Amino acid sequence: MKLAVVLICLLVCSPFAFAAEPAGSAPGAREALSRKSEKGLFALELAPAGGGLKTGSNSIDLTLRDKGGRGVEGAKLTVVPWLPEKNHGVWDKPVVTERGAGKYRVDNVALAIAGRWELRVAVQKEAQEDRAVFAFTVARKELPAPAKADKPKGNYKRSVHRYVLPNVTLLNQDGKKVNVRSLVDSGKPVIVDFIYTTCNTICPVLSASFANLRKELGKDAEQVQLISLSIDPEHDRPEQMKKYLSRFNAGKGWDFLTGSKEDIQKVLQALDAVVPDKMAHEPIYLLRGPNSDEWVRTKGLMRKTDLLGELRSLER
Repeated sequence: MKLAVVLICLLVCSPFAFAAEPAGSAPGAREALSRKSEKGLFALELAPAGGGLKTGSNSIDLTLRDKGGRGVEGAKLTVVPWLPEKNHGVWDKPVVTERGAGKYRVDNVALAIAGRWELRVAVQKEAQEDRAVFAFTVARKELPAPAKADKPKGNYKRSVHRYVLPNVTLLNQDGKKVNVRSLVDSGKPVIVDFIYTTCNTICPVLSASFANLRKELGKDAEQVQLISLSIDPEHDRPEQMKKYLSRFNAGKGWDFLTGSKEDIQKVLQALDAVVPDKMAHEPIYLLRGPNSDEWVRTKGLMRKTDLLGELRSLER
């Protein structure tokens, strides 16, 4: 009996008992989420602005207290969102601002995709250093599709999401440096696909759909920004990409982007398009209307009329 009591006390009092919350839960909509740091030096309390964490950019109110319950001022806090399943974090780092009396504000907590996340908080106050880990689930926010999208269209699936693009610069088929965010935020409807130049299966089909769409749009083709993102950046160089696009009579308004493996990976991860092997990639289009934060995601081969219909839905 004594042994059982001791084990229960150790479990309750151990700082590691506060390392993560139960699977499937999230920081509460009304109540703050509390944790003790691993060494027990601090107590942390998180309160997400707006009542919960979601895909996209989030803000969090953080309260830091010492063992005696007093607010800790002047601490250096480092906050890292981490996706354990894919073993990576984020590239746009959260910004921590002290607000006094042990209260801190954490902005730009950018959660690009849905899934099981951790929020890793490191605390340094003079000679004291400790950390705490908050675990939570971010659900993908599915937005209602237009009425026509409820009917089957071709052989593809459709959903709507929010993505946060990293601030990286890539190269297009002309060897020109292109900032991804600037290209997407050009004020035009945007359609993205994921291909590589030596592919002889679905990539030419995706590119042919782009070409047919431009032909259908006619003189308005340049009013839609098409982006083909290389999933083989180590081999796809501007000269190969330019030659590839020439097969489809691509013109202004269609950019094929490559870059360092690291930068391409950042974009793929942000758009939830990472594949373990380029040979295993799927036929995916991502569409976004001008000045919108919503992306339509389609998976499956689409007819020209389907792609055009999705584009028209964005414009409406």
